[in-house]
Amino acid sequence: MHTYLRNFKFIIFLLTLSLNFNSFSHAHMRGTFLSKEDAENRSLELGCEGIHMNQGKWMPCKNEKELHIYLRK
Repeated sequence: MHTYLRNFKFIIFLLTLSLNFNSFSHAHMRGTFLSKEDAENRSLELGCEGIHMNQGKWMPCKNEKELHIYLRK
């Protein structure tokens, strides 16, 4: 029974870890735009200032670090 409980806790830990990683990996998907105007509008919605370009796509906030901060709020 003790081994079963330990395995169960480990599985819960892995599921929690994968869910957190999954939301982090989708941060870029929620923050990239093809048009400059869309990125500017999203920047206003988030409350950050400026926009920047990353790999040919527009992103809100003045840099990627700031974007991740605002996406987690």
